Amino acid sequence: IIAAIGGSMGDLYGLGYNRAPDGQIIYENGYPTLTKDMVYIGNTNPKWKASLNNQFRYKQYGLSFLFDAQFGAKAFSLTARNLAEGGKTKNTLPGRYNGVIGKGVISNGDGTYSPNTEIATDIETYYKLHYGGDNVEGTSYSTDFLKFREARFSYTLPAKMLKKLGLQKGTLAIYGRDLFIISSWPVFDPEFGTLGNGDINKGFEIGQFPSSRTFGLNLIVGF
Repeated sequence: IIAAIGGSMGDLYGLGYNRAPDGQIIYENGYPTLTKDMVYIGNTNPKWKASLNNQFRYKQYGLSFLFDAQFGAKAFSLTARNLAEGGKTKNTLPGRYNGVIGKGVISNGDGTYSPNTEIATDIETYYKLHYGGDNVEGTSYSTDFLKFREARFSYTLPAKMLKKLGLQKGTLAIYGRDLFIISSWPVFDPEFGTLGNGDINKGFEIGQFPSSRTFGLNLIVGF
């Protein structure tokens, strides 16, 4: 994370692809080429966050839900990198048996570029250049998400039942948290934090555990 002059707090830098002026990846002998110096990858701070919370009531019944979302940030995933280097992810499947032609261009040596037409046959090298340890850009992903954070369904005991039980109030509810997530983040959860030197860094995922979906029963009584 570098706070460069003219940049923003939370800017992520690392080695990445050599690119043509139009942004296409430059290939050489069928393999992607990488920069020797760090390049700007993206910003780790989302441009916006939002939540939607609503509650409904009908007689003794209640229903509430909470959605959370964020948009506009990127982060590096060490887990995705390690899995790709071991050939354990779907993005490393193309070309395993017959080679692959990478999508991009080759330099003509005179400042112009042509579409890449060369086949890479060493698939291990090809994917290590795309997703290996030397290519931060290749394993940095959007942390955008939409989460169904929580849902709760409750039933409030009627007055007659409360009186019979000797209670002033009583509510029984079931709830669920982190029910599902919509995100292009390749591992478990784009909401992660990495401890380092006493700080929580959200720009680097370096071995997170899966988040848990939880369910529970809630009882509220008043005497």
